[in-house]
Amino acid sequence: MANTDEKTQQEDGTVLVAYVTVHLESGESFELLPFEDAQDVKSKVGDLLKDWAKSGFLIRGNHIYPWHRVKLVEATKVEELSRDGSKLRVQEWQAGDKARLQQSFWMTK
Repeated sequence: MANTDEKTQQEDGTVLVAYVTVHLESGESFELLPFEDAQDVKSKVGDLLKDWAKSGFLIRGNHIYPWHRVKLVEATKVEELSRDGSKLRVQEWQAGDKARLQQSFWMTK
């Protein structure tokens, strides 16, 4: 059954997009860049978490987040989108995230 679903996704040009929120012990939370894959988005999320735990740090914008400050990593949503829709959604997310990071930068000055 899984092979049939994978073939369908490859044939119709869809991808899975996972949205992940990180919650820190301080109460702060932030979203990671959405993860995309045609078949196994869960392993992409898992790989990032393993790398983050192994290195001990995640760099996001002008912030460095140590792994030991993480309280919870939560997959908030998974969507199946067309490849074009996925690219558009990621571009929108990046633009919004960039604006938030710029705003927080100017607030600290």
